[in-house]
Amino acid sequence: MRQSRILAAVALFALAPLAHAGSACLLEGQVMGQPVNECTQTEQPVPEELQKQQCNGSVPGLAEMGGQVTARRVESCPAGANGVCESPMGAQARIHYYKRSPEQIAAIKQACEMQRGRWVAP
Repeated sequence: MRQSRILAAVALFALAPLAHAGSACLLEGQVMGQPVNECTQTEQPVPEELQKQQCNGSVPGLAEMGGQVTARRVESCPAGANGVCESPMGAQARIHYYKRSPEQIAAIKQACEMQRGRWVAP
């Protein structure tokens, strides 16, 4: 359960690499031996150069937690998410979560709701 909570926190922390309308930021890798596979999409305009900086390469700070996650820009978040957190922390964003266990999804849902987000199940 502790790993699920950490992954949920990492997932919401991943709001940093936001993309603008018409593109998204796909995060893939692992933290503490657990897979991380999620995509953040927003309607907020972000300058092209800032997008490249935020969503291109390794996500900083995860090596200390025993993980490595890479970020890359995609046109839109892929279909098939286990769930979506809409507007966490008041952001105009949707975070799509993929390849997660039921326990991980439950922890992510709880973290989403604690951050004033709205959970949408598939």
